[in-house]
Amino acid sequence: MSKETSELPKLPLPLRKQKAFQASWKPLLCNWLVPGSGYWMIGEKGRAKVLFGITVLFCALAWMQLSAGAGHGIPGGVFVPKTDPFEWMPTLGAAATVGIGPIYGLFAWAFGGAGTEPIRNLTQEYGSSYVMIAGLLNWLCCFDIFDRATGRWVWRLPKDEQEALSGQTAGRAENGSNANPSE
Repeated sequence: MSKETSELPKLPLPLRKQKAFQASWKPLLCNWLVPGSGYWMIGEKGRAKVLFGITVLFCALAWMQLSAGAGHGIPGGVFVPKTDPFEWMPTLGAAATVGIGPIYGLFAWAFGGAGTEPIRNLTQEYGSSYVMIAGLLNWLCCFDIFDRATGRWVWRLPKDEQEALSGQTAGRAENGSNANPSE
């Protein structure tokens, strides 16, 4: 039997602690404020356009569904945190929905809050689901932006792709080029 020796790919190590925070806080904040802008800042313009488009589409669909579902002038449907007494389901729903950024305030004002009722019909449930899915998608994209800004995304790849990328990185280092391997 021959003993195989597998060498780890020669990839740059991801940023840690303070350097990771410094590299990622601006794209993360911008992505929360305007979904897609964090990807735009780190150079992933295709992902930025797709995320922005999906968020706009889902928020428009949610607004139409929630407006159409308001019966007898009583709005409802968007989750808002319930603290007195504390209720964990609406609060978790609000945490998911707040991922859409500051526009959550507009939705909570129009379709949530103390004077509203919970989801009253199927139309409102669809609207609530659209806005919550847009928020959850933006939260997931924030995790991805953090990984991309700090260089951790490379380590999520399968080993064969890491090795191929390692070969490209070594070739660029020999040529003196410091181009981003993801481009």
